[in-house]
Amino acid sequence: MGRRFKLLISLIVVIGAGITVVLGFWLYGSYTNRRDLFLSTAERSLFNAVQEAYQARNGDRQLDGPEADRNRLLQDVKRELSTLLPAAELDKALQRVNVERPKTERFDREGHGRREKMFPKDREGQGAIIPPFLFRDFEMNKANLELIERKFKESLSNKSISVPFEMAIVTIPHDQIKDVRRKYREANLAWTRPMMVNPSKNEFLVIKFQEDWKYLLYSLSWQLLISLLLIGLLLGTFFYLMKTILNQNKMAELRKNFVDNMTHELKTPVSTVMAAIEAIQLYGVQDDREKMNRYLNISKKELEHLSNMIEKVLQMDIDATRGIVLQRTDFDLVAMVKGAIEVAQLNKTKQVDFKLIAVPSEIRINGDEAHLKNVINNLLENAIKYAGQQVYIEVEVKEMKENVHIRITDNGKGISSEYHNQIFDMFFRVPSGNLHDVKGFGLGLAYVKQVVKRHDGKITVDSVLEKGSTFSIRLPYE
Repeated sequence: MGRRFKLLISLIVVIGAGITVVLGFWLYGSYTNRRDLFLSTAERSLFNAVQEAYQARNGDRQLDGPEADRNRLLQDVKRELSTLLPAAELDKALQRVNVERPKTERFDREGHGRREKMFPKDREGQGAIIPPFLFRDFEMNKANLELIERKFKESLSNKSISVPFEMAIVTIPHDQIKDVRRKYREANLAWTRPMMVNPSKNEFLVIKFQEDWKYLLYSLSWQLLISLLLIGLLLGTFFYLMKTILNQNKMAELRKNFVDNMTHELKTPVSTVMAAIEAIQLYGVQDDREKMNRYLNISKKELEHLSNMIEKVLQMDIDATRGIVLQRTDFDLVAMVKGAIEVAQLNKTKQVDFKLIAVPSEIRINGDEAHLKNVINNLLENAIKYAGQQVYIEVEVKEMKENVHIRITDNGKGISSEYHNQIFDMFFRVPSGNLHDVKGFGLGLAYVKQVVKRHDGKITVDSVLEKGSTFSIRLPYE
């Protein structure tokens, strides 16, 4: 592979990794923001649940606020002065104090200032903890906690939030109150900010969520889906591009080998014919009719061989671009196979023994008889070429329920399993060193596969080195 190809691959990997990292940061940021929003929603729901529980136990009295503080203060003053003043005068004085209220604006400003001093804000502008309530008349016993939990569940349910949680009372030292939120985040805890319920004992009410990530991922489902889809398309495009480039590189190498082999194969018959013609012209062979006929027969065979090679190359070139055009007819498949075997038996260089098994003896199918005969001829020719001097070939034609099964088994040198998927590729030849002991272009099996495929059939190979090969073809009846 050239340097440009390696550079292209490196750029694709870097771009893919960069896009994946960007999507990862985007999803993580969305997840973090959604978690903060979820906890803020839970904290507001907890505040409302406590308020509702308090009102359920104490009527319409507010749990917090300037009005509640004022009423409690007046009640405390009344208890303290009840032994010193008559009840009528005390009520009259307290009523006058209650009527002469300070301006609400100043009261709210002072109260807000006190709250900011007691509970400083965190980075998000929210209180580091929820302000403490006056729980003097609202004890956090088991019954009240159960009521708060029930109210809290109802509030979450109304917001379509379904996350398991645990409600607990925790003790937080006074000097750690400001850092409690940060510690929760560092520990990756999905806990609400503590709500003070007992200032004297530093006790706080906390909601501890469990498996909140399931709800958060569900809420981000469309973002996850889009991200996975984009990453999948990116990876799919990358692998498809890689496969295409590798296939093109492989085809270029195979074509180069084919051209080299074709040049050598074409040169041989041409040289032979030229030598025969030169002998006829220069050495007086015209007067010797026997030599003349022998040289002419040699030239004729070589020219026929050359013509067959050119025809195969042209045929495969047309078939690869436009596909094989079939001329379908009804014919006897068994008779056609017998004819192909008779042609193969004319081989005079080797001793070839054939065995034909046909069940039944006549099987009629609809297909292109000429192309299918070429398929059988190619397979028989390969079985003879790649076998030793003693060749044994078994041909089986069997009628099945849905198709016709043709099997051709030989005792040749076999094919390694690593090449079983490649032998049907155009121009491919099983490697055998720098030289091939058997002539060919790697076109025969590619042609066989095309013809079988055009008949909606299937061809497979089962072969072991030094133990022969079996080619199986399945053809439908129509």
